[in-house]
Amino acid sequence: MEEAIKLIHRQWIACRQLKGFLDELKAALQQKMDAKRLREAVKHVESMFGEISRLGEEQDQFLEARQQQNMVSFVQAQPDSEERDVAMRLLFQLGELQEQISGQMMAAGKLLKRSQEFVSFQVNMQAQAKAGDLYGPPGAAGGAHGGSKMFEANV
Repeated sequence: MEEAIKLIHRQWIACRQLKGFLDELKAALQQKMDAKRLREAVKHVESMFGEISRLGEEQDQFLEARQQQNMVSFVQAQPDSEERDVAMRLLFQLGELQEQISGQMMAAGKLLKRSQEFVSFQVNMQAQAKAGDLYGPPGAAGGAHGGSKMFEANV
């Protein structure tokens, strides 16, 4: 049981750190979009996702060794004790954190979408062309704008 508590606690700590880094990312997206600050925030978020993924794999191995499907069922199967109560509280707090992180991820996604739309608008305004026509996805059949001389020296 002690091993389970330590694992849950490490997951809780990692999620708290991720939540903080997501707050930084959100602030960077809402403000002037300082590229350096944004890169740092993304780097921290990515590293925390890696850590959380590693902890998830460790949890899977822990549960597989004990023939349990999830941590809640493992903890509930333990006899009543102070350790069990601690583990249940940690699991509850971890679940709340994960819900908050999910909400933060959706908000960050919306901010990124809005930033992308702003960049497309700026390109459209400067080039007087549809950005989607010129900058399609890789492998697309080139720009439908046809014959744009936007980057030629005499334009």
